[in-house]
Amino acid sequence: MEGLLHQGDVAVVIVSWFSASHVGDAVRSVPTGVKVVVVDNGSTDGSAEAARSAGAVVIRNERNAGFGPACNQGVRSSAAAGSRAVLFLNPDAALVDGREGLARLLRELDADPSVGAVAPALSGDGQEEFQLRKLPTFGSFAREALLVNRLWRSNPWFRRERYLDRRRSEAFDVEQPAAAALLVRRDVFEEIGGFDENFLPAWFEDVDLAARLLESGYRIRYVPSARATHVGGTAMRSLPYRDYLPLYTRNACRYLDRHAALPVRLAVRGVLAAGALLRLALLPVVRGDHGRTDAAAAYLRVAAGLLGFGWRSALLPRES
Repeated sequence: MEGLLHQGDVAVVIVSWFSASHVGDAVRSVPTGVKVVVVDNGSTDGSAEAARSAGAVVIRNERNAGFGPACNQGVRSSAAAGSRAVLFLNPDAALVDGREGLARLLRELDADPSVGAVAPALSGDGQEEFQLRKLPTFGSFAREALLVNRLWRSNPWFRRERYLDRRRSEAFDVEQPAAAALLVRRDVFEEIGGFDENFLPAWFEDVDLAARLLESGYRIRYVPSARATHVGGTAMRSLPYRDYLPLYTRNACRYLDRHAALPVRLAVRGVLAAGALLRLALLPVVRGDHGRTDAAAAYLRVAAGLLGFGWRSALLPRES
């Protein structure tokens, strides 16, 4: 029956970090009767208060514990206990058709025990390219690092990597949907150990989760009959590029350390270093998405990290 949800079917976990302008809408998009746990990572902008006012159970961390650890914390909380599935929802995302959408996602999980996670269709600026991806390969890293995707956005490899060659109105299996809105079987999540908490503070923990789901024999389904909106990039845009890019690159390498053979890891590190130096060389003549000084510092830090001189970022409490 359309829209049928039972008590304890789903718990929603939202991790907020300076998300006061969005998190209330995310909480209110969840249907009445579904527990919402917001784990606030040391925000000082009123994120926790906005979430609580919208009806969520709020867990406040004194510092930014990271996205993966906070997700795990939310799943382990007493408010989420007993749910048979957990919906991870970004604070800048919101369910469009709450009760009906959740019921459709649950039906997709119930239809086949081999399906470990399902994702609704995300709408918003750039979401068609952003949401669905194949797991990273040397080719995908190389095309991004060497500006192929920037200069030739419609190239066939990019279209295949982002499932742009598939009809988005139909359900199909995917390798890696964004965790901006992702419903996971609780027992499967616990079986594979939840999010790996080494991907601090964020980035690539959702890629790693998807890879481990697939490696454990589970499937991941895209279910367009359920929908959510997603603004996207709100946290990233608030960060200096010199602090964001080194951590993103470091976590990409950590992902490869867990899932790729040594020759692939070395090849990717080489192409990422080449890409950073290429962008550095182009800075005097090409206007990029970030200020030149900030971008130059980011590329130099990435090159230094890839060459073994350590990863520098103000987002890290200490050298890692």
